[in-house]
Amino acid sequence: MAKYEIKDGVGIIPEGTTVIEYYAFEKCAELKSVVIPDSVTEIDDSAFERCSGLTSIIIPDSVTKIGMRAFEMCSGLTSLVIPNSVTEIRSFAFKDCTGLTSLTIPDSVTEIGKAAFRGCTGLTEISIPDSISVIGVTNFENCESLKSIAIPNSVTKISASAFRGCESLTSIIIPNSVTEIEAYAFWWCALTSIVIPETVTEIGSNLFFNCTNLKTASILGPVKELKGLFDGCTSLETVTLGAGIKKINKNTFDGCKSLKTINVPAKKSDYYKKRLPEELHTLIVELPVEKKSKK
Repeated sequence: MAKYEIKDGVGIIPEGTTVIEYYAFEKCAELKSVVIPDSVTEIDDSAFERCSGLTSIIIPDSVTKIGMRAFEMCSGLTSLVIPNSVTEIRSFAFKDCTGLTSLTIPDSVTEIGKAAFRGCTGLTEISIPDSISVIGVTNFENCESLKSIAIPNSVTKISASAFRGCESLTSIIIPNSVTEIEAYAFWWCALTSIVIPETVTEIGSNLFFNCTNLKTASILGPVKELKGLFDGCTSLETVTLGAGIKKINKNTFDGCKSLKTINVPAKKSDYYKKRLPEELHTLIVELPVEKKSKK
């Protein structure tokens, strides 16, 4: 086992160490900075968990894995560079790092575990690389200062509660690569408009619950079922539905007191009258058939 020391607030890891072991510096309140030698390839679970005084750490490009809860509740960290060597960020790795304001995840990372950045309340921006195919469960939940995020074309799935409680998130673009969005993914966000592309066929329940700033929304794909999708969206005025939504649960528009228009494709009003509550039938508007441009 490696012998770890702290001198004048600096964590000392012996040269030749390959793994910073479980709980190596856990709850070391006096720890302010750490120099990690180039020999280290893995930061193990809870290695720096609850080191609230830690303000500076340089991760060398020899590290390939950041373990579960490795930096959880390191509230003093304000910025962090994850090197291009890292391929895996495990669950809860940076959970409740409330001082982090920005973070770039390199293209080398292919897996981000559950709740890896949950509760990073100071995080205003984050870059997700093209190497990520799934945004994991609660990955960015309660990142209250996050204003916008770009989802790359590599992502096929947005997991449950991924951005839940991101109360400053006003803008997000969902690419055509996405086919599934799980329940509560955008619960209590500040989104003002949203477009769910035609590629998405699976949408979980209560996706936009209490998104009280949401005014316009488009669900363009042949989604199997809408369940409580806009429940509590009190500012929602206009919804556009694609041609083939198979089932619309009766609570999909609960609390949508500002709803004025439900746009549907041409010749689809009868189709949607069979699926929408009767009190919404007067809001249905058929969109005109798009004219093909002459070459």
